[in-house]
Amino acid sequence: MSGQGLQSAGRSGAAAPASDRPMKSEELVAAAKRIAPILIEDAEAGELARSVTPRVVRAMQDAGAFRMTMPKALGGIEADPVTQYEVIEALSVADGAAGWVAMIGSDAGYFAGRIPFDLAKELFPDPDLLSAGVATPSGTAERVPGGYRVKGRWAFASCCRHAAWFKGLCIVTENGQPLMGPGGRPLTRTAVLPMNEVEVVDNWHVTGLCGSSSNDIAVHDVFVPERRAVGDAMSGAEAVEPPGPLYVYWMMLMCNVAGVPMGIARRAIDEVCGIANTKLAYGTRNLVRDDLLVQARIGRAETAWQAARAFIVATVDELWQTLLAGNELPLELKSRFRQCNLHGFHVALEITQSMYGLGGSTALHRPHPLERALRDQSVAANHLLVRENAYAEIGRVALGIDPQSFVLAG
Repeated sequence: MSGQGLQSAGRSGAAAPASDRPMKSEELVAAAKRIAPILIEDAEAGELARSVTPRVVRAMQDAGAFRMTMPKALGGIEADPVTQYEVIEALSVADGAAGWVAMIGSDAGYFAGRIPFDLAKELFPDPDLLSAGVATPSGTAERVPGGYRVKGRWAFASCCRHAAWFKGLCIVTENGQPLMGPGGRPLTRTAVLPMNEVEVVDNWHVTGLCGSSSNDIAVHDVFVPERRAVGDAMSGAEAVEPPGPLYVYWMMLMCNVAGVPMGIARRAIDEVCGIANTKLAYGTRNLVRDDLLVQARIGRAETAWQAARAFIVATVDELWQTLLAGNELPLELKSRFRQCNLHGFHVALEITQSMYGLGGSTALHRPHPLERALRDQSVAANHLLVRENAYAEIGRVALGIDPQSFVLAG
């Protein structure tokens, strides 16, 4: 696929003039908030289509939501990770599914910063291109002259309807047999394919985050040239030059993830405040807001939200300052980074559940932001990386034993 073809595949409709697009980190949050009316207006259409609308994707591209993680050498911004978190949070206040698409789509920048520069230029001639990817080795890459024959099926390829590329982790085989790498584990490579060479399986019929288009991707014996079969992208070992501080630690892509549930929870609190300020309590002439229990539960929700957010922002900033100084990340800080994300997801779910309950009959009807928030939040909290058993990794670090965690490695 040509560079022009990729730009067409990854962009949705007419782009904003280059002069109107954010090119500095400090411009990004305001740009994300400016497009909130578009995301709110199109949220139901994205829900029904099971994919956010092209207009929403275009608005997020023009607001810099994908370019914010791209290396500056590719026309990106390399925004600091606290700003990235705030951008995803702002988008998710408007629509959780749109925030999820922005969060996943922005992973392209982290990938680009950890692979050979010539390949990064080939894949991302436009810093606003989205990519979809799955880091579970659900396919095989059979070695052949000049590259690999790839086949497999990967689940949960979020934002695939708007992506230019699919990145699928594969087990490398030769004559049909897996090749072993260091430590006796199967050798893996990430195969990068243009979207016109894969099948998007139409199976995203789910409870929440419906607009994230997290469909399965099937690949049916497609040749992938050697240059587009990347080795250990997690370590950045194949990068021609040492990666910049944003790309040193492979889990930095998690710095903005909690922005999705925290944004959804923020919207839930705000919606309940709106209801309480305007709705009469059943059988009375008093506003719902006059109920002491309502006041207390909103107060608890606000406190929990502010505390969780402060934990996330402080930890992400400490991580960033450590990387900027060129220092190694201690295990304790990596563990705290893991912890603040887990905590953010689970606190946000509890807040949203509480606010949905306070919404009463108003929250029951579709479409309403509170019922969508509850469904979106429930699906987000079920993500593999934030399930409750991950707290055991934090406990093992606190106990001074091996955390047994690929997330905390590297």
